[in-house]
Amino acid sequence: MKQHFQILSNYLEALSIRERTLVLFVSIAIIYAGWDGLVFSKQEQHYQQLLSEQKQLFEEQQAREFALAETTAKLVAKQRTAEQNKHAINQAQQSLHETKQQLNSVLNRLVPPTKITELLRSLLLQTRGLKLLSLSNEAVENISLENSKQGQQEQASDTVKTLLYKHSTTLKLSGSYQQLYHYLSVLEDSEWGLYWDMLDYQVTDYPKAEISIKVHTISTDEYWIGL
Repeated sequence: MKQHFQILSNYLEALSIRERTLVLFVSIAIIYAGWDGLVFSKQEQHYQQLLSEQKQLFEEQQAREFALAETTAKLVAKQRTAEQNKHAINQAQQSLHETKQQLNSVLNRLVPPTKITELLRSLLLQTRGLKLLSLSNEAVENISLENSKQGQQEQASDTVKTLLYKHSTTLKLSGSYQQLYHYLSVLEDSEWGLYWDMLDYQVTDYPKAEISIKVHTISTDEYWIGL
């Protein structure tokens, strides 16, 4: 292995400054293309699948919330007995509870907003020599699912709403290629689910480089509670 590195070193020393610069840019392009192909494509596919599940469950929850309100109104209008009213409402509430449990099982795969910065910092301890330049939380964004029902359900849209919230964090690190690659690998293999929005790699003083990562999680919490 040392012999191969020596041959490579001799080869690079024999190159002109212009040729070394070209070799450096080509290497960066290959590294970035590899990260983009292996990391982002996989994350995007997983993101779309999970978001589809969330949308379906939210639509079911919205329909059942409306059904609960509609059932309650009809029961009162028809002046049914108290026992009949209680039974019908309990059934609607049980159906709504089951849908919420299914939704929570999907959201529980993701890192909670209260743990996202703790997770990113803790993974730094697994990569010696890596320097944290900055870590900041972005403004929370709403993810709204439009109501597709018509008629009376449209009239109830002001009282029945379903919302998800996107919590994004931007992380900037400095280190060698090996250190940065190790951190990304550890983050990718974490037991917590986390979506990747952006990854920017720049060589600052070879072999030192800086990397900016923007990731996010999804929850039903509107604020960065506990951070």
